[in-house]
Amino acid sequence: MRMPSEALPSRRITQVLHEGFADPTAGPRRRLEQAALVDGWLAELWAEAGGPASGAALAAIGSLGRRDLGPGSDLDLVLLLEPGVLDDAGAERLASALWYPIWDSGSSLDHAVRSPDECGQIAQEDLRAAISLLDLRVIAGDPQIVEETSRRVRAQWRRGARRRVGELVELATDRAHRYGSLAHSTEPNLKSDRGGLRDVTVIRAIAESWLADHDHEVVDAAARTLGDARDALQAVTGTSGTRLGRGDQDAVAALTGHATADDHHAVLADAARAVTWELHRTVRAAEAASSRGGAASRGAGTDRRPALTRLPHGVLVHSDEVSTDPGSRDLLRDMAAVRHAAVSGLPLADATLARMAQADAAPLLPAQRDVLVDALAGEHLAEAYEALDVKGIFARWIPGWAAVRNRPQRAAVHRFTVDRHLIETVIEAQRFLPRVGRPDLLLVAALLHDLGKVPGQRNHATEGAPLAEAAARHLGFDAADRRTIALLVREHLTLIGLATGRDLADPATLRDLLVAVDHDAGTLELLRALTEADAIAAGPAAWSTWRADLVDHLTDIARDALSGTAPAPRAVLAPQRSVQEAVMAAVQRSGSAQVLYPAHTEDEPISQICVGAPDGAGVFAAMARVLVRLRLDVHSAVVTTQDGTAVNTWWVAAPPSDLPHPSVLRSAVDRELASRDRADARVLELPPSPPPRTTEDAPVVTLLPGASGEATVVQVNARNRPSLLADVAQVITVHRLQVRSAHVMTLGQRAVDVLYLTDQHGRSLDPPTVGRVVTALMDAAAT
Repeated sequence: MRMPSEALPSRRITQVLHEGFADPTAGPRRRLEQAALVDGWLAELWAEAGGPASGAALAAIGSLGRRDLGPGSDLDLVLLLEPGVLDDAGAERLASALWYPIWDSGSSLDHAVRSPDECGQIAQEDLRAAISLLDLRVIAGDPQIVEETSRRVRAQWRRGARRRVGELVELATDRAHRYGSLAHSTEPNLKSDRGGLRDVTVIRAIAESWLADHDHEVVDAAARTLGDARDALQAVTGTSGTRLGRGDQDAVAALTGHATADDHHAVLADAARAVTWELHRTVRAAEAASSRGGAASRGAGTDRRPALTRLPHGVLVHSDEVSTDPGSRDLLRDMAAVRHAAVSGLPLADATLARMAQADAAPLLPAQRDVLVDALAGEHLAEAYEALDVKGIFARWIPGWAAVRNRPQRAAVHRFTVDRHLIETVIEAQRFLPRVGRPDLLLVAALLHDLGKVPGQRNHATEGAPLAEAAARHLGFDAADRRTIALLVREHLTLIGLATGRDLADPATLRDLLVAVDHDAGTLELLRALTEADAIAAGPAAWSTWRADLVDHLTDIARDALSGTAPAPRAVLAPQRSVQEAVMAAVQRSGSAQVLYPAHTEDEPISQICVGAPDGAGVFAAMARVLVRLRLDVHSAVVTTQDGTAVNTWWVAAPPSDLPHPSVLRSAVDRELASRDRADARVLELPPSPPPRTTEDAPVVTLLPGASGEATVVQVNARNRPSLLADVAQVITVHRLQVRSAHVMTLGQRAVDVLYLTDQHGRSLDPPTVGRVVTALMDAAAT
């Protein structure tokens, strides 16, 4: 008797969990048994539906067709019918008798009803359909109709392979543009990302065309690793999803036998890189085989020998690949080949990569270093890096690289693993090469700046500096250059931290930046370039025009200080001084709240709001609550108090057209100030925040000693939510503190609020008060 429909999904997950993941080689067997379970259920379904004995069959494609099914994978089915076996009504009844129980079971279904001729026609017209039909396999019914259709599709695939190579290349290229890299993603899609299970299917489809083969051992091992991760993810989530989100990574890692999610990610990244490389090699081999004179075109024309171009230092270009003359003893040969690949975009030949992987990892001579730096400036550096790294060559050249290779980053702003982020930072730094005095040091510092992101590190910038200096020594830099590279690595977060988290008018802020760059103008310019390159490479949440404005302003002040000139006033710098003065004057005249919207000058949907009111306890908190109630998402804020008037400038994530009229905001602030002493008026009536799922959700409150000589500076770094700023501001009110200034910033899903606090007499806080305030801020940020 067939199991109830609703039991199928739970039986699939139970079967996978029962088989377990203890044996890393058991994945293929587990997936075969998963397919057998589903096959048996579908066969019973076919029998109950009364399918014809001949001329009709239920067949599988996709992962079920390959017997590579995960516990939540979709069922891809084709009802094959010979013409005349059933009339239209009979075919519809049979299809309904099959599809509806599958839907009732809760399983995802992709289905079709086709004749063998229709399968052949669709395979000719649609490349993706042709690839999926290569996995056609009988489940129930007449096996002969399925076998004949499969033979027809495969023969047709091989006959048309040469013509379809261009489509295959376009398919691979399109996927490369549409999806991220599985190896470098912090939340990879195990199926769709580059290097994922879909790419494994394409590699095998190319092999089925007989145009080009692949390394079966490498691809099969990578497919097992990716398949195990998908099975575990679907068992954990109970869904068909294939995106390995942060919240599920610990559980999936534990289920697959890895100590940490980072360890599991490294294994997945290795597998994905192997798949990406094999796809690259297979596609190029298929292109070569189908080109004029290639293996697939023999007899179709003249057989010409591909041209060979000799370049300096023993570099060869042959069949659109970069290789080296094995007889050359030129010391620059290998680096020159890499430089040509990075500049031209031509791939490095397999034989050349294999030989490089076996070469001694000796320290570089200065001439070799200079050629490598030229390669770092190449437009196609990323492609060259992937080729070198998949063979382990890059880690042999750069001491410390192996420790950050494939290492995921848990900060929400980061898109890439540590190693790929370093390469992306080098690429972003290329734009600044004409603007700095030592472009070579900028590129190398960009390459090395996150070497400290290793397991167990506390401060990756500080701990990475000596690692970068050691790597620079291996690369052939002299002592002075090594010190500069180490300084840039140690301070690569200093400029943006000071600009966005400190009071730019406080002399201590400028002092700290000048100390960081060792009072050297050239180092300041290098740090400014590295700061932007690093932020842009991290992701869109880490950089914006208003952050750039703050960084530029502080850099200008430091540059002027180093040159001995007086700081020049900036025409455009938020907050706008003229707006602040106008609001302050209006507050002093009226004795009530005032609101002014400065002219919108940003290219992004960020608007500026200047709000003023007579200073007093709870003003900052009252303004924050009003913005929350009006659903204005605060991205940054600067709070100032002068002559008994609080003038606070807020940047909110809304275009000017979505802002309330200034009079509405002004009235709301007046009402909030009038009732600020009432506890019930302070309730925001917002839904509670979800509990933290990972350690990165936990708030961090840090005392910044020495950041100001006039106030106690505290930084609150917490997961952002609408009421966070209001809750933080309320702590300040409850403890009867004054806000000398505040700098609020949203960075991805994190909010970073830097508060300059004094007591009611304008003095820095004493230690007992600091302890109480830090504890209260922790509680408020975690609420």
